[in-house]
Amino acid sequence: MRLTLVADNATSPNWGCRATSFALREILSSRHEIVGTISRSLLSAPLTSRARLSPAAYEKLVRAFRRPRVARVPVLGPMAISAIDAVGTYHVPSHDVRTDAGLLWSLQSASPKARAIVSEIECCDAIVVNGEGEMIFSTPARETLLQTLAICVLAKRMGKSIFYVNAMVSKPTAGETNHETAKVASGVLARARVAVRDPRSADMASAFLPEIETCLVPDALFTWSRHFRDQAAAPYDQSRLRAWFDRTGQTLPTVTKRPYIVLSGSSHSAIDQQRAAQSYCGLAKALRGLGLPVLLVETCIGDVFLRSVAREMQLPILRVDTPIMAGAAIMAHARLFVSGRWHPGIMASLGGTPSVTMGSNSHKTLALQEILQYADPVEYSAFPDAADAEAITAAGKALLDEGEDRRLAIAARAADLASEVPQLLELIA
Repeated sequence: MRLTLVADNATSPNWGCRATSFALREILSSRHEIVGTISRSLLSAPLTSRARLSPAAYEKLVRAFRRPRVARVPVLGPMAISAIDAVGTYHVPSHDVRTDAGLLWSLQSASPKARAIVSEIECCDAIVVNGEGEMIFSTPARETLLQTLAICVLAKRMGKSIFYVNAMVSKPTAGETNHETAKVASGVLARARVAVRDPRSADMASAFLPEIETCLVPDALFTWSRHFRDQAAAPYDQSRLRAWFDRTGQTLPTVTKRPYIVLSGSSHSAIDQQRAAQSYCGLAKALRGLGLPVLLVETCIGDVFLRSVAREMQLPILRVDTPIMAGAAIMAHARLFVSGRWHPGIMASLGGTPSVTMGSNSHKTLALQEILQYADPVEYSAFPDAADAEAITAAGKALLDEGEDRRLAIAARAADLASEVPQLLELIA
């Protein structure tokens, strides 16, 4: 079939968004032709309904300056927002996704976004939605999820089949569950083929999406196991990292000359950068007690607080713009990974790296431990205090003490999960 991939996150700086989008494309293209793409940036672009200047220019203006942080600037912020609104208007995604689908069709002449979306759907036989990390029923509703659901309605009206894959379904870990969003999603996807990526998501789908029949298929990113599994039991050697950094313009961190620990952030710690920086300084100091150097890694722009930690603690840091395969290699060859991130945790597992996990915006870090068959899944605070840092360090030491046996078990489990991913090709038929 000719497919259009919706919510392709390959353009995002986020490591997980890039990696799983690339992996999903690899799987789909083995049997189908990918003829269209609706990227994350297109999903989040303003849907122009009226503009006194060219629609394209107005869209750029809105994306650049109509932001909450601009609005918060005293005096000048509100003036800037008012000026932008005076030269045009745009539609914000709503729970009335059927009306929103109609707007995507009717506003093609006024909105570059609408025109691009319709064009990408017209050329395919079916759309495949990359549902990773999106279906969190938070309050307020996630606008990109609502926009995705409107695109599904539009695609159905245009006679296209709908596949929603690689999906997480979750309640938020903070705030109220948005039952209206769940009801809308259940109705829109009632006749679509839906694959969720973990058992907790399957349970959430049963509870919140009664009209949908789902199947369980591991995250597409596990298929990268083939790149790293064979090195799980090998003694640490920096030379295995060098090829992944060759001619990338990114320098291989000096800290990797010997076995190292990776410390990264979480989607929850990202909401309070100052607090996170203070917490992680204490955590980094505690982890140093394990006798291995600590490498800070930004796997998302939400991890920028780690730059403050790097300065304060004089630690090396790998930036978010690192080429994705080099980043995956860093994770897979570490001796320990401490973070609240799902996809970087998968990257670590590919080479057998054990993880100690912190909280996030969903159930994902607990779910990852469960599917990797950790005996007693634990989720530590995303803002670890001294007691948390001590507990995380103790848990890390226990994993390190298990040595090669633990690495082999984790890598073998990741490879088993990778072998289940091709079920997606049976779903998309």
